[in-house]
Amino acid sequence: MRCLCMFLMTGLLSMSFGGETLKSKDEPRPLREFIGDAGDGVDKGPVHEVIQDQAVYERIWRNLGLAKSPGEIDFSSEFGVVSTTRGSRVSFRLRDEGDGKLNVMSISTRDIRPGLRYAIGVLSRSEWKQVNDTRL
Repeated sequence: MRCLCMFLMTGLLSMSFGGETLKSKDEPRPLREFIGDAGDGVDKGPVHEVIQDQAVYERIWRNLGLAKSPGEIDFSSEFGVVSTTRGSRVSFRLRDEGDGKLNVMSISTRDIRPGLRYAIGVLSRSEWKQVNDTRL
C-alpha cells in the first residue's frame, strides 16, 4: 500500500512539473489589441483579415461603422489582424508555426446578441513573414 501511495505521488508530481514545462514556452501575443463594438446597424464584418496598409485599415474601421480609427498602427514596422463576432467577446489565439509563419485564429463566445464586436490585433512585421495564407 505504501509503495502504491509513493508511486501515485511521484506520478502526480511529475505531471504537475511537466505541465509547467509545457506552459513555459512563450506563445506569440499581439503588441496591442483594439476591441470594441461596431457602429449601429452593422451586423457583418471580416471574420479574418490581415491588414498590411493604412488604406485597408481605414476601409475596415469605416465598414465597421466607426467614426475614427480605433488605434494607431505603424505599418512600416507593424501589421494588423481583424476578426469580428456576434458573440459578446472575441480574442486571438496565435501559434508560431516556425520559419516566420504565424497561425492566427480567433475565439469568440457563443452568446449571440444584437450588433457586432471586433478585435484588431497589432503585431510586429520583423517577426513574421507569413500570417495564415497571407505573405507579408
